Formats: sequence, structure tokens, C-alpha cells
Amino acid sequence: MLLTALLADIHQQRIYPATIHFENGRIASIREAGDDPITHEGYIIPGFVDSHVHIESSMLVPSEFARLAVVHGTVATVSDPHEIANVCGMDGVLFMIENGNTVLFKFNFGAPQLRSRHTI
Repeated sequence: MLLTALLADIHQQRIYPATIHFENGRIASIREAGDDPITHEGYIIPGFVDSHVHIESSMLVPSEFARLAVVHGTVATVSDPHEIANVCGMDGVLFMIENGNTVLFKFNFGAPQLRSRHTI
């Protein structure tokens, strides 16, 4: 599959016509289109990675959080699941990971420090 549109290249800080070639659902190549006609109107822009979020604060399971976040340009998170860990322990963290794996959205979960049950 080919997609040609205006590419917002963040690294080069420019916008130019580009063609993206997809194979097996992944980007295989990106090339500058030059004088090729734009066959798809619009822009190709990078997605946002939310680098610190507590998904459980949204009161949503990860898959539902992803459904709502992706329409605003967020494609991945670095998630801190300490709240679910405090309430449900490892079972809660494992549920968050397993539920997040049901969607294409990329979740990266940190490993929360579980509080000690010992007192000094």
C-alpha cells in the first residue's frame, strides 16, 4: 500500500510531499515525492507519546483509554500503574498489561515499587 501526502518531518523541521510504502501493516519506506502529484490530501504527522500517565486515574481500562487517546494523536504511553498496584497488587498490574495488549496502541508500563507490609 502507498500513501502520498505532505509529511511533517520533525527532525529536518520541514514539510514536504512524501510517499510512504507499507508492507504487512508496517512502514517499509518513506521517500520524498518530489514532483509526483499528491494523491492523498492531508498531512502525515508523528504521533504523541505521553511520557507519564496514570491510566487508572482516568477510571478506564487501558483498551478504552487507548480508543479515546488515539483520536487526539496519542499513539503510546509510558504508564505508571502504582495506583492499581496499591489497591490490587500484582493482579491489578497484570490485568492492565494484558488489557493493554488487546489493542494496537503501545503501552509501556513501569514497575511500581510495592509498599512493604512491615513496620519499623
